[in-house]
Amino acid sequence: MAAVRNVKDVIGAIMRVLDGAELSQDDILALEFEADGELLAALNNAYIKLLEFAHDRERRLEDRHLDDSERAALQHIMNDIVRLSDK
Repeated sequence: MAAVRNVKDVIGAIMRVLDGAELSQDDILALEFEADGELLAALNNAYIKLLEFAHDRERRLEDRHLDDSERAALQHIMNDIVRLSDK
């Protein structure tokens, strides 16, 4: 059951970003998750993209296109996680 909660934590972090929030690297580093196969790959991808998102904060604030692009990538990854979680 903890693995399901942890997947929901990653999805929650992405949803906050999609709602316009900023996350710190510490917020992202606190995420923990367990999974297998494709779901693990999608979660790892989300984790990396969230770290990049936090790291690029200043650049994104100056470049709306970059910000939109990074948030759109996270939306796509979240869709994959949800799809794989439903299997």
